[in-house]
Amino acid sequence: MRWQQSLLERLRTAPAVGAVRPHGSVLTPDELDRWSDLDVELDLVADVDARTLLGGEPWAWQSTLDDGVQHVRTVLADGRRVDFATRGATLELPPEPPDNSQRFDLARAATRFGRGADVIGLHLVLGVVREALVHSMVLADQREGTVHHRFGSATDVAAAASQTALSGALSPSLALRVASFYAESRAAVDEDYRPDWRGLVAVVAAGSRRS
Repeated sequence: MRWQQSLLERLRTAPAVGAVRPHGSVLTPDELDRWSDLDVELDLVADVDARTLLGGEPWAWQSTLDDGVQHVRTVLADGRRVDFATRGATLELPPEPPDNSQRFDLARAATRFGRGADVIGLHLVLGVVREALVHSMVLADQREGTVHHRFGSATDVAAAASQTALSGALSPSLALRVASFYAESRAAVDEDYRPDWRGLVAVVAAGSRRS
């Protein structure tokens, strides 16, 4: 039994869940692969902590509320990915990490590269590289004491570093290289920043594992 099926059974017996409506590849097990997530709609009878419901730690996510329906797309620290639509009560998430959007986009990029959707994967990692370069520009401002720079500075080495991060094959490992580049750039301007790429590493490892 794959993890998607095991988690689905867990949701069906959870006290806070009134009804479970799965959709997507979990309904056709032959289509489940190493990059598959779990797509499911839940009727909740009580608010529930996501960690309790899923038996794992949300590592990155997107969450929106639309006409009483909470939509949550989450990546767990162990690499599992779940796409929820919940009604009736709230799926409670932990405090959002400071690099939540970058984590989420890189995990998505890894899965896109894993399935050969290289345009989407590259689009996602380029967005994270762009954010990293913003940190390098902020660092230049801090060091130079101005936002006006007629010439280059020592921080321009980040441009070459970004090219190095993007070099090589379009594959899930590209997301890992960009994660390292982003972390280094952010740490240079935020002394409190502590990178945590557990979820991304787990996603890439699961996708690389032979079935």
